[in-house]
Amino acid sequence: MKDRLLSILKFILALLLLPVVIGITVSFLEDLRTMSEPVSSAFGWGVVVYLILHMLLYEPAQVFDAAKNMAEKTIGFLSPWVKVAGFCVPFFTIVSFAAYYFVYLIWKDALAFPYFAFLASFTFTMHMVFAANTLKKKKPGLLKENYLFSIFSIYIVNILIIAWAFHFLSGDFSFSRFISRCGDIAGAIYTASFKQLFVVEGR
Repeated sequence: MKDRLLSILKFILALLLLPVVIGITVSFLEDLRTMSEPVSSAFGWGVVVYLILHMLLYEPAQVFDAAKNMAEKTIGFLSPWVKVAGFCVPFFTIVSFAAYYFVYLIWKDALAFPYFAFLASFTFTMHMVFAANTLKKKKPGLLKENYLFSIFSIYIVNILIIAWAFHFLSGDFSFSRFISRCGDIAGAIYTASFKQLFVVEGR
C-alpha cells in the first residue's frame, strides 16, 4: 500500500513538472533565437548531428560512461548527490563551455563561440539520450512514474545549466528573461489546467 501511494505521488509530481518542462523548452528556444544566427544554428545542428550519429552510425556509450564517472568524482564530496550527479550534470557540455571561456580569454575571439555551442549541444543531446535509455532499464513503476519524474528533473537541470552558460558567455542571452518567460508559460498552463479541471463553466 505504501509503495502504491508513493508511486501515485511520484506520478503526480511528474505531471506537475510537465508544464515546467514545456515552459523551459519554449523559453529557451525563444532566447536562443535572439542570439546570433551562427550560434543558434550551431546549437540546433549539434542536436541533429548527434541524433543521426546515434541512430545510424554509432552509440558512444563509453563516452557517456566516462562523463558520468567524471561528474560523480567531481562532486564526490557531496555524498548524498553522487549517485545522481552522473545523470544531472552534463559533464562534457560544461567542459565545452569552459573550454570556450579559456579560449576567449587567450584570443578574445567571439567568432569561435558557434563551434563550442555545437559541441555543447552535441554532448547535451548525448547526455539526455543515454540518461533516458539508462532510466528505462531501471524499474519504471506501474505508471512509469520513476522514469517520468527523473527524466523531467534531469532535463530541467540541464537546460538551466546551458541557459546560465549562454548568459555568462554571451550578451545576447538573458537568464532572467529566460526564467521569467518560463514562469509565465508554466503559470499559464497551470492556470488553464486548474480551470479545466475544477471550474465548472457557467457557474
